[in-house]
Amino acid sequence: MLNIAIVEDNSNHAGLLGSYISDWVKDLHITCNIIIFSNAESFLFEWEENKLWDAIFLDIQMPGIDGIELARKIRAQDEKINIIFTTAITDYLKEGYEVYAMHYLIKPIDSRKVASCMERILNSHTEAERKNMILLDAEIISEDGSASRTKIRIEPCDIIYLEANGHYTDLHIKDGIYRIHCGINRLKEKLNAEPFVQSHRSFFVNLLYIKRIDKDMILLDNGDMLPLSRRCREAVNIAFINYYSRRTKELF
Repeated sequence: MLNIAIVEDNSNHAGLLGSYISDWVKDLHITCNIIIFSNAESFLFEWEENKLWDAIFLDIQMPGIDGIELARKIRAQDEKINIIFTTAITDYLKEGYEVYAMHYLIKPIDSRKVASCMERILNSHTEAERKNMILLDAEIISEDGSASRTKIRIEPCDIIYLEANGHYTDLHIKDGIYRIHCGINRLKEKLNAEPFVQSHRSFFVNLLYIKRIDKDMILLDNGDMLPLSRRCREAVNIAFINYYSRRTKELF
């Protein structure tokens, strides 16, 4: 299943692009969910509730929030989603590099170039699936402590640490905190492919994000400080040293 968004204020352009995508996936017998948004604001509203998009075909010149500004907002939360700009002019190449756009489609859009983009999107989607991407029912925890239910699709390597919270587990990732109705030990078993180590009875931390280990605390790259219990101290130090020793050998 591919999830494709088209953000385009011109209904004719949006309809034509949607038909090109539909024809391509139909020929390959691929299931694809295509949704058209007439402006950036409507997409952002949907984005806050559902981040399960594989790609966005994004018109640059739109009233209100334009395509470049929307791309920057998306990239602040998602580094992996494929962004393809659609435009009648080529004056925005520099901005496209800044937000890691996959491609530019110059209007009038050519169906063959759309097909080329779709092939790259499909390859990216397949690669992500191979990296153990997981889909979870979760609650988004806001700064005021309120929660709203959602579905999230994440790669385990994006999880900075796990925090036990009664019968729940809080996933701390780059764009916020998600609460999963699952005990921390059970969830850790599902994430065995990633280098998580227990630092305290209530915390499992991803070795990728440890910046410094002190006597009773761990400093992470994002500035968070996690408790390090005496019982777990030796195991954490050994795991940290071994993990980065292996990575250093791979580099040299």
